[in-house]
Amino acid sequence: MVGAISKLKWLFGKNSDLYPMNMPNGMMFWAARRITGVVLAVYIFAHLLVLSNIWGGRDSWMNAMLTMESPLFVFLDLLLLGAVIVHVITGAAVLMFDMGKGVRNHKKVYWVLTVIGVVLFAFAVYAAYYIIFVKGG
Repeated sequence: MVGAISKLKWLFGKNSDLYPMNMPNGMMFWAARRITGVVLAVYIFAHLLVLSNIWGGRDSWMNAMLTMESPLFVFLDLLLLGAVIVHVITGAAVLMFDMGKGVRNHKKVYWVLTVIGVVLFAFAVYAAYYIIFVKGG
């Protein structure tokens, strides 16, 4: 097993292009968009599965809603919203660059979009904090 890992060191080691500190901003945005796209696709199927299981009437629906208002599910929704924000921000960069806007200043565009995403996520964290700790308990 150790031999197999050492053979992959060229791929994931500190001198590799895939090592996070060696990735250019554009590659980070590209990877983030792909990862969040997969997360959102998996979420859609999980969401449909949950919805299909609560067709049992009012009691089934109310039990599902009580479960989804729990702090764990609010936290998971916060993580989902973070994935959505990352996906939207990276998508905005793709759209801008495809239209020829900001290509020469792509590093600034990445930083501005990152700050916008962090601010949006900070608002989401505040709302989740309110729902979990103030309203919930």
